[in-house]
Amino acid sequence: MTTIEPGETDGFEVRLKTQKWSEGLTFVIAMWLLSRLVIVVAMQLIAPVSHILPPTHSGTLPLDYTPDFLPKSSWELFSHWDGAWYRKIATLGYDYAQDGKYHSIAFFPLFPLAIRAVMLLGLPSQVAGPLVNNLALLGALWLLYRWAEERYSIRVARWATAVLAWCPFSLYGTVIYSEGLFLLVTTAALRSFDNGQYAKAAFWGTLATATRSTGVALIPAFLLVAWKENRPKIAYLAGCVAMAGLLLFSLYCAIDFADPLAFVHVQQAWKWQHPSWLRVLARAFKLDEENLLRLVTFWGGGYLLWHLRAKLPPVALAYGFCSLGIILATGSLSSVSRYVYGIVSISLALGWLFASHPRWGYLTLGLFAVMLVRFALLFACWYWVA
Repeated sequence: MTTIEPGETDGFEVRLKTQKWSEGLTFVIAMWLLSRLVIVVAMQLIAPVSHILPPTHSGTLPLDYTPDFLPKSSWELFSHWDGAWYRKIATLGYDYAQDGKYHSIAFFPLFPLAIRAVMLLGLPSQVAGPLVNNLALLGALWLLYRWAEERYSIRVARWATAVLAWCPFSLYGTVIYSEGLFLLVTTAALRSFDNGQYAKAAFWGTLATATRSTGVALIPAFLLVAWKENRPKIAYLAGCVAMAGLLLFSLYCAIDFADPLAFVHVQQAWKWQHPSWLRVLARAFKLDEENLLRLVTFWGGGYLLWHLRAKLPPVALAYGFCSLGIILATGSLSSVSRYVYGIVSISLALGWLFASHPRWGYLTLGLFAVMLVRFALLFACWYWVA
């Protein structure tokens, strides 16, 4: 009878682990590459020949918008809407005045700083922006895959990754927006906290609160889970330290503009764009697509988290509800669907759901792919998507 020496067993386990790691990375890269290719083809090849009529914008025109715009294949198509603001910050820095007008201080600093860092390599901002965002999204997909695999199974990991990659709002993980970076740092923070790696959780949490205001949802999530699970004191410290990104940005505003809450006060200029829930509901009853999506993503996302509350990691559940609470409190409903996409807990929940009901999963992914093409075409033509 053949015997297996201990060293051979260890070697087999290492090879098996390496194979699983390699297969997982291959799947993640495939999901990322295929979904990004769909967006690029739609924006750069189909949009210029689609003959979509240019939009009519009322009120203050978006930054860098040209009336009667017709798309032509170029890097500029990735810079519409907030992308123009991020490029301006990366090249010229922040501006602010208490005059009720739009100013770049509304946008948090980590993403434009990352663009600026890549620009030091000699790349223009219109290239550096998509590069940072796309690579960050790839990192977020890999971290989500690893987290779901650790918590559940390879099957759940694959579904969660596919959902995050193919969701139509993943468009904002390719254009010059902070979605990819925000998903990367929040997923890293949540996974680290879930695994008891509190120094890493604090570090990634700090980056999250320097990327977007909704990153502060990590703070109550960490503190609540630390209290509920009776975690060590360092877990509470991680929650407090995660606030550092926001505090540093506030300090910068105080020094440069004599207003530590400049990034809050400037939001008044954008307030007119945000509809009320009553208006959203009224238009949704008329089958208006944009408002139907707002209802489905926000309230559907909340129901999904509640329905699967016993299946999700406690820190993911707490973060999901805290994020929805912040969105509800701020009333930022014009972009609510995009903000909900940025809550990685919902992708994790959908991954678990579709792993249990794959037919629904395949149907949903097919619908996602069609909507992703449509959203990419509209965005390229300067239409508001989310």
